[in-house]
Amino acid sequence: MKNWKKGIILAASLAMAAGIMAGCGGEKKAASSEGLKPLKVATNATYVPFEFKSKDGKDYTGYEIDVVRAVAQDMNRKVEFKNVAFDGLIPALQSKEVDMTASGMTATKERADKILFAAPFYATKLAIVTKADSDIHSVEDLLKEKEVAVQVGTTAAYYAAEKGMNTRNFDHSSDIVMELKAGGANAGILDKPAADYFVATDGKGAFRVVDVPDSKVQYFAFGFNKDNKELQQEVNAAIAKLKKDGTLNKLHEKWFNTPAPDMPSTAEEALGIK
Repeated sequence: MKNWKKGIILAASLAMAAGIMAGCGGEKKAASSEGLKPLKVATNATYVPFEFKSKDGKDYTGYEIDVVRAVAQDMNRKVEFKNVAFDGLIPALQSKEVDMTASGMTATKERADKILFAAPFYATKLAIVTKADSDIHSVEDLLKEKEVAVQVGTTAAYYAAEKGMNTRNFDHSSDIVMELKAGGANAGILDKPAADYFVATDGKGAFRVVDVPDSKVQYFAFGFNKDNKELQQEVNAAIAKLKKDGTLNKLHEKWFNTPAPDMPSTAEEALGIK
């Protein structure tokens, strides 16, 4: 009888000990997740439909913002956005003020000399936005004493400079739209999805899009400090997972009503860097 009671007491004690140990393990796991530092992300929240402020101005929204949040969720990290000028994105990374950039930034070899890029999440080309009744129908028409609005530090600005266009430079893509509405410039050069979105919404009926056939396909990618290869690899792994499970495709369809195209698996592949 005593042995039977001792057996019950011993079994209960072992079960209680196991429960306590399991509970401690769970607490450690939760603590490690909660203890991860927020992902500090620099963006220029004026680039509809990729990143912009909500109507009440209290939150960030857009396709790229959704992608960032999906990546961060997969990494079990919270996100803290910091709104900076586009030409301040790379300096913010270099000074380690932020961990990552997410601002419609094209991965280029010149930029890759300064920062690391994640696997691309979007592909696009340049486009011209002009008034519906303007005499601009091609890139060549912009070379005939026309004023062209561009955003400082963007591939559109570099393209316009290479062509010898007479440019008006702005810090934000939203400033380009305002300048076009005010009639201060004959045209603006933007990435095609931004141009299409404006013409389909706020500029509907008053503006139209002109393609830029000789512009190269550009790949948008998140940027990191050169010393932060570990984070780059973590984000690449998250992007690969979100591609595989269909999350990125769902986000692409949400914002553009089309399936997501195939993307290079790394920034190096996109840039032709071996």
